[in-house]
This record gives sequence, C-alpha cells and structure tokens, in this order.
Amino acid sequence: MGLFKTVKRRIVTFQNLFSKKLQLNNKNIIITGANSGIALALAKNLNINNNILAFVNKDNSNIRDIEGRDIKIINWDFKNIDDHKDYINEIIKFKPNIIINSAATFGPENQKYYELDIKEFVEIFNVNVFSTLKIIESSVKAKEVEQIVNISSEMGSISLNKEGDYYYYRTSKTLLNSITKNLSIDLKQMNINVYCIHPGNVKTKLNVGGVILPTVASQKIINICAENNLNFSGKFIDINKNILEW
Repeated sequence: MGLFKTVKRRIVTFQNLFSKKLQLNNKNIIITGANSGIALALAKNLNINNNILAFVNKDNSNIRDIEGRDIKIINWDFKNIDDHKDYINEIIKFKPNIIINSAATFGPENQKYYELDIKEFVEIFNVNVFSTLKIIESSVKAKEVEQIVNISSEMGSISLNKEGDYYYYRTSKTLLNSITKNLSIDLKQMNINVYCIHPGNVKTKLNVGGVILPTVASQKIINICAENNLNFSGKFIDINKNILEW
C-alpha cells in the first residue's frame, strides 16, 4: 500500500508540472495553520510577492525564515478562543485582502458517538471553526477583504457522508461549511467572495498517507484565489474547481 501511494503521489506531482501556475501580487494575506502542511506551502509561495500575516499554534520555526518579505507571525493556540481579543487590533491594522483559513485538528482516533468528550469537542470546534469566525470578524472590520477561503473537507459534507463515525472532525467541518454559506450571503453587499475548498487527499500531518503533495494543492488554491471567480461564492469546491454537494 505504501509503494502504491508513493507511485500515485509521483504521478499526481508529474501531471501538475504542466498545469498553469497563477500568482497573487501585492495582497495582504492572512494564513492560519501556517507552520505546516498546505498552509506552510501557501506561505512559502505567496510570501515572495505579498504581505503575509501567519497564525501558528506553537512552533514557528518552519515559517520564520522563509524566502521573501518579512512575514508577520502570531502565535495563538486556537483551542483558547478568548485569546483572539489580543490580536484584533493587529488584524485590523494589517488590512487583509485575502483570508485563507487552513488551521485544523483531526482530533483523536476514537470518535464514535459513545466515546465523545464534550470538553474535547469544544476544543476541536475552537480550532476548526470558531477561531476562523473570529479572524473573519476582525478582518472585515478593516474593510479591505476581497476573499475568504475556508479549507474544509468532503468529510464535512452531509450529502457525501456514506461511512459515519469521526464525530469531532466531521461535524466541525460541517459547521464550517454552513458558516461559509451564511457569510457568503451576509457579506455579498461588500463584494466579498466567500467559499470552501476541499483540498483532496493531501499528504499532511493530519493525513500521512495522502497522495497529493502540499505544494501541488497550494498552487491550485492560489490559482483559484488569483481568478477570484464570484460564481464560487457560497459554494463548496475542490482544488480542480468542481462543485461539491453540501
């Protein structure tokens, strides 16, 4: 199985060598979860020609010295949602144009309905949902936001759920999807494009068996952001721009 995934990963990477590579320039971009995975790949790519405000949990060593402009780093443990009050002014002062919410935790392996712990449930929701909402709330106050991109998962789709289980993760992503749809309606008059992206089976700390490299997924997300297609607002799409069912 390991060899199969390695081969498939290389095939996917090779195929994407010839795909288009759009860029964003001179934007103020917030990226959460920027010390690893897709978000780190996004930060490395976007920091060359843009200003980045990166939110990380604890370790910022991966992002501290990346190539490009001086990156602004905020250490915030998203499990402690009340800490957002310490960063409101920094977010507003940054005047973000694009917000890419990628921070997430899968939670423990055991997530059956009879194994759930409410305190743990709340902490996971703080990371996967409520921190996102708080960052969006502060960002909109700066009145410069053009796009809000919430990195979700097809595991949060009610229609596509055929397997059950994983209550923490599934329900947190379902709520994130619902909030994204709601925001797309509430922020429409401000011409803010709000949508969810399912990045696919990406190799990250949450998914070590993934077949898509973070660099490949991040470039496709950048392509979508660069196009800024308002028809995607209020939609749930994958990195190939296919619309998914909620």
